[in-house]
Amino acid sequence: MRNLRERLKAVSSGTQPVRAAPAARPDPYYSREYVFPLHDLCGVEQTTLDEIRACDPLFTGSTWDIRRVLFLDTETTGLSGGAGTVAFEVGVGFINPRGLVIRQYVMRDYSEEAAMLEEIARLVGRFETLVTFNGKTFDLPLLESRMVMNRIRVPLTQMPHLDLLHCARRVYKLRLRRCNLSSLEEAILGQTRSDDLPGSQVPQRYFDYIKTREFALLEDVLRHNLDDVRSLACLTGHLCAVFRNPTQIDDPEDLFSVGKTLLRGGRTEPARACFRILGKSSMSAAAHLHLASSYKKEGDWEMTVSTCLDMIASGENGIFPYVTLAKYYEHIVHDYPRALRYAAGALQYLLNTAPISGMDETQVSSIHKRIDRLRRKSLQALNNQQEE
Repeated sequence: MRNLRERLKAVSSGTQPVRAAPAARPDPYYSREYVFPLHDLCGVEQTTLDEIRACDPLFTGSTWDIRRVLFLDTETTGLSGGAGTVAFEVGVGFINPRGLVIRQYVMRDYSEEAAMLEEIARLVGRFETLVTFNGKTFDLPLLESRMVMNRIRVPLTQMPHLDLLHCARRVYKLRLRRCNLSSLEEAILGQTRSDDLPGSQVPQRYFDYIKTREFALLEDVLRHNLDDVRSLACLTGHLCAVFRNPTQIDDPEDLFSVGKTLLRGGRTEPARACFRILGKSSMSAAAHLHLASSYKKEGDWEMTVSTCLDMIASGENGIFPYVTLAKYYEHIVHDYPRALRYAAGALQYLLNTAPISGMDETQVSSIHKRIDRLRRKSLQALNNQQEE
């Protein structure tokens, strides 16, 4: 090892080795852009505020202008969030006269995070509504927290936001069980990805890139993200079309789920139209139950009675139609003998269908009390008639 005198001599003679500075980068982050024609996007440009509110009864936006909607998806260094998780790539999409424009932003090193997030913040400021897939739980809180850490103040989580994960679950979970984006693409949009990078491998790809600086390692990540953003637009268009014409849905489970969503959003008549169509399908029992409940809630006893009689004729929904009719004839019509017949019918149903392990004693006790009360009321009504 050279001593201090030798090193000083080398410096003065100009022979001291100097470490090369990193090559200057013209841009503070990497970005690129793609454009997809509108005719491949399931009619997303035709979507309306009313359809969006039908898809998501909890949507808080007061307007929906597709030109002011930003589709957003992130790729991160972790899938569970946390203080150390960073969105190293952000893909955004928006509609303009050229079609669906998708821009992808990548931080090539951690030092580029602030510049990339500042650009995302400026872009978000041009739009009114965000559309994501699970962004309510993951993407938006993560981006907002990273912006705060970089002294960027954009209230992402306060913007009007359509989270398609929840919309898709309302419609397709009953049939598909799994409602991740790739499952929906294949089953609903008829699109199958080839050689797609699993989301679980995305964080490691970025770590490998940081070690090697081989940008080619990120190409699969960027293609995965590009497909995700494009699917956000397609799924938005598809879901709005479903709620635009719900009675055209072929699958009984999907039609039932759409009816439930419409009912939850206060769209009672369209929901009932869905349930009526299901009267002769595999979802008949569930549809009749929701139909009767909606009529009963509004005090439409004529339709409630009719629906309950249909359930009894079809052997659907256990003792519900019997008990509902017993209540109706007892409390509304005051026809105690008829109410007693339906209460007795409920008890008989339980006796006929009791499992080997025995009946629900609480249920049986409740029906016995109803029968005893109705017998007393029937006898009292008969005595009153005789006295008159």
